[in-house]
Amino acid sequence: MQPRILVLILLFSLLIGIATFIVLYQTSPRGMMGHMMNSQMYLWVPVVIVPLTFIAVVLGYYLIFPEISQKSQEPLRTVEKVSQIEKASSLDTVLKVLREDEKKVVETIVQAGGTMLQKDIARTTEFSRVKTHRILYRLSKRGIVTAEKYYNTYQISLADWLRQKGK
Repeated sequence: MQPRILVLILLFSLLIGIATFIVLYQTSPRGMMGHMMNSQMYLWVPVVIVPLTFIAVVLGYYLIFPEISQKSQEPLRTVEKVSQIEKASSLDTVLKVLREDEKKVVETIVQAGGTMLQKDIARTTEFSRVKTHRILYRLSKRGIVTAEKYYNTYQISLADWLRQKGK
């Protein structure tokens, strides 16, 4: 747990203890002789209330945020990070961030072997020619697909960086 959070919890506990003492002191019956006795008698309240409040809030914090209680939060070494990143497929990563219609187009191209004509993509996905064009334009702007003129249509291919690691 971060030190600033512990300090905030401790301050909160102190405020609760002080408020409890004030409330009990103000509501206690006072007499001339018992005035000093009553104040000393209720002095134990902050001594007990503050630690109990502190413990309760810390336990509550651990229940609300269980990831704090994990044993090891050491940062991964650079070599381990690189190997984990390499294990993840580039294509899978790209598919996670695409919109549904873009994802459908990319999956269609992948199933066709990585290259497909734009008119065939429109036919396979059952999108209009305009919608297919707009989706492919967005994908080409992001570098996910490339387009080459092929007679009166375009030949769409997955980007090289997706074909190498994507399968």
